[in-house]
Amino acid sequence: MKALTGPLSELAGFEEAKKNLSDSKCVGVSGCVDSQKWNLAFSFAENYSDRLIITYSDKRVKEIYEDYRLYDKNVRMFPAKDAIFYQADVHGTKITRERIGCYKRLIMGLPCTLITTFGGLMNAQAGLDILKKRILRISVGDTLDLKELTRGLCTLGYERTYQVESGGQFAVRGGIVDVFDFTENNPYRIELWGDEVDSVRSFDAESQRSIERLESISIYPACELPLTEDELLEGLKKIDKETEKAAAAFTKAGKPEEAHRLKVHTEEVREQITELPWTFNADSYIRYFCEDLLSLADFFKDGLFILDEPGRILEHAEAVETEFNESMKARLEKGYILGGQADITKMFRNKFGRDFLTTKPDSVILFEKLFGQCLFHPDSQFLAHFPKLRKKLLHERK
Repeated sequence: MKALTGPLSELAGFEEAKKNLSDSKCVGVSGCVDSQKWNLAFSFAENYSDRLIITYSDKRVKEIYEDYRLYDKNVRMFPAKDAIFYQADVHGTKITRERIGCYKRLIMGLPCTLITTFGGLMNAQAGLDILKKRILRISVGDTLDLKELTRGLCTLGYERTYQVESGGQFAVRGGIVDVFDFTENNPYRIELWGDEVDSVRSFDAESQRSIERLESISIYPACELPLTEDELLEGLKKIDKETEKAAAAFTKAGKPEEAHRLKVHTEEVREQITELPWTFNADSYIRYFCEDLLSLADFFKDGLFILDEPGRILEHAEAVETEFNESMKARLEKGYILGGQADITKMFRNKFGRDFLTTKPDSVILFEKLFGQCLFHPDSQFLAHFPKLRKKLLHERK
């Protein structure tokens, strides 16, 4: 790899730019084509185990991934969840699986380079501690209650099936439990002798042949917000309280239809939580279950941030915010959602995504698409060319 990165040291200003990054400063780079851009980015990132690359579209994420994986085998795509159609199952479990795979690397402390859009930063989420707390660890010789294990897997978001075929499924046949961990390529088979774990091994889901005997395994949640039944019921109380308040306001304003619609929707949520808690998708109600919400950027406090064309990122961020605000406003007025689901936009604007620049987590590289010679700029000189970006991203801390 030195053969690819070594010649960069001959570029005017390169070493000074690296020094600025090590001093937790922002560096702007202009005048380089894509093939140069990610070669430079990797060279700048050599002293960082965690890197977050932010761009302006899902298509661009894939393009960067294809280029950057030549330099870094630890690179992963971090897809954004649709903040509006959060209940839609357009991609199945693909997006959730990719996101949890990224969280796994962060939890394990492994070197990690994530590529995402600004929309990915805008997804409010619980801290990694919640996921870490819910990891199910099983070792040979452990004592397991089969009913408790089944219940625990359901709580983690796993679906019980006759035979496991894809991530997020588990099956029970007598004293044999098959679990297809959401973050693995092959499922696990746990064999019990009474209530003791006799053996654990990975196997091929198609041929059912054993691959490797294991002494212990860690099963990661199959959802981003794995909640216990007690936590769900506690959140339901908050939902009920706000529903009563909002329904009363609708009634007072002469909007009985909206009040009725809101009550019916909350009753459906109640039924799902009390009767089939493992099927409830809490993402859209995250404000009622978690007090301290975070952004992906919060997990990279000591990492390197790389912005691909910040002007276009800003346009993307404003478009996502505008679309979300308009959609949530219309739904709120018609009684389709609660206020706690809509006011998350305030956090988008004030914290998620944009706050990482105002707090200067460590170091930031900004790649701007300008033609000409490849140039390196200090923070103040570079951002002076982008007054709107400065106003939006580097404004006063609140």
